Formats: sequence, C-alpha cells, structure tokens
Amino acid sequence: MALRFLDGCEHYTVPSQLGLKYTSYNDSGSSIGIQSVTGRRAGSTAMQFRVTVDYISLTLDSQPTWIVGFALFLVSAGDGEILRFVDSDGNAQLMMDITSGGIVRLFRGTSTQLAVSTQAVAVGSWNYVEVKCTIADSGGTFEARVNEQVVATYTGDTKYSSSLATACRITFTGKSAKYSIHDIYVCDGTGTVNNTYLGDVRVDTVRPVGAGNYAEFGHQGSTSNWDNVDDTAPDADAGYNYSATAGQRDTFDCANLASISGTIFGVQTNLAVRKDDAGSRTLRAMTRIASTDYEGSNQYVSTDYRVFRQIWDQNPNTSAAWTESAINGAEFGYKVQA
Repeated sequence: MALRFLDGCEHYTVPSQLGLKYTSYNDSGSSIGIQSVTGRRAGSTAMQFRVTVDYISLTLDSQPTWIVGFALFLVSAGDGEILRFVDSDGNAQLMMDITSGGIVRLFRGTSTQLAVSTQAVAVGSWNYVEVKCTIADSGGTFEARVNEQVVATYTGDTKYSSSLATACRITFTGKSAKYSIHDIYVCDGTGTVNNTYLGDVRVDTVRPVGAGNYAEFGHQGSTSNWDNVDDTAPDADAGYNYSATAGQRDTFDCANLASISGTIFGVQTNLAVRKDDAGSRTLRAMTRIASTDYEGSNQYVSTDYRVFRQIWDQNPNTSAAWTESAINGAEFGYKVQA
C-alpha cells in the first residue's frame, strides 16, 4: 500500500491525547501550546501551533519517497519551518519553511536552499499544501504545491545524510507566527495506487452508531459494545470492551459519510487499545463487507493506550476504489489475534 496515514484531527483531544496518535510531540501548554481550533468545514477540527518549540512527529518505516498533504491556515505572518523529513540517524534530510511574506522555501538539511516560490501563501485563509520528495545523491526531487499548483520544485541532490537516502520521520513544527493544519495525509512511493499527489482532500471521521454482526467482547461501562466506542475522543477506562480469547471479534455499524462527489482514496480505522497484563497480545482491525470478513495486519499491544491504524487503500471485497455506498454498508471493528 502507499497511503500510510490520515488525520482529520477529530477523534482525539488536542493536545492531551496527541501521544495516542503521534510518535512524539511537544506542547508548551497554557496559552501558547498546541490547541484545537475550528477546521475548514463546519463542525470540523484543526490543530493550531503557536510557538516554535512545539511539534508533532510521526515515525514510519524508512522510504526514499514521501508525499505529505495538509490544509494550512496562516493566522498571521512570520518566518519559520513547518515540515521536515528525518532519517533513522536523526538527520533532517529535507525541510520546508514559509517566510513572513508567505514564500515557500525548500531546503536540503535545514540550511541549503534548493528552491523558492514566486507565489505567496495567503494569510488568513485555508490553502491546501502538498510536498513530495525523493531522497537521492543525484536525480532526487523536492517539490511543493499549493492548491494543486506547483510553486517550488528542485531536481538534483536531495540527500543530506552521509549514509542514508531515506527518511522515516515526518515532523510538523511550530513557527514564529500561529498557523493551523487540517486534513492531513501521508503516502509513500510504493505500490500502484496512492503513490503520488492526492490533491486537495478532506478526511471525514465517522464513529459507531450501532451493533454489527459480532459482539463477542465483554463490556465495561455501557451495556452495549458499540456504545463503549462511540466517544468523540477515547475515554480510557471509563468505558471499554475487553477479551483475552483469541478469535473473538466486535464489529460495528458506523455513521454514514457526508455526501461525496470525488474519489475516495482509502479508509483508515483507528483503534485505541491497551493490554492489562504481562504477555504478548496482538490485535487486528477488521471490516465486514457483503457478509465477508477482511482482517488487517497484526498490531502488537502494550500496557498503555495507543491508537493503532489500519489502512485499506481499496475495498478488499472488490480490489477497486472504495465507494460511498460500500463504506456506508460496511462494518468495522477488531479481533483478538493472539
């Protein structure tokens, strides 16, 4: 698969639950830290950065090619880095910043400027930014688009590290002026779908609204399994479902999507999970489509709550792009694998 990560910023609390979704983060707290703000659609939520020391970071596997898209709202003008790609040795291979004049700049490392835009990103409005890079000694590429138009591009040496031609960590950092991000996607360059720009996309969050075909877990809190997991944000041990039996499953009927006219690039399930004893535990996300079960990959659970993700780029029942009706008709849930 090539679609690696999605975030609509609406299924966890910002900033207290950033650690559930992201590998690491820094939040200054109080009146200057990361906060939740209104997103670019009615009823949606975005993340706002307010100081330079704050960041959110996502660590994946090492890849030479990454594509990152996000809606960006510059609250006010101010110089500063926004996005960097870091290798497994901790080197910043590539970095993008935006100047106080709204100019996009691309760098190898953090100081060698490779390209600069002639078009400014407007302050005070939502714009969709996409960055695509391939790290290489020669023939590498680094490019930025705003609202699906290329504004800065470079071909040549994009490898800062002396030994690695990959990146594994993607980091959004605060800058000297406030900005918000929303509707985030990350793709790599593998596979045959979702391995290039997706364009201006939105990430819709839907939650369980009723029972599905399976309700095999025990429940604590609510009297129905689905009602324990329909929260706006995870509520830890206030209400949860539990099982120590391999093979047991829960699936849920989820709310319908808002009407969609464009392409659906993938579905991501988000499972907030922990184990409560020693020993190995593995979990799998699952979906049930047309009375057939499809399971995701093994997720290795720890004693602290984490959000485990499973992405289906395509409908596993048809091996084609998802449709709105297929998603609305599917059930989603999880299974104890071992």
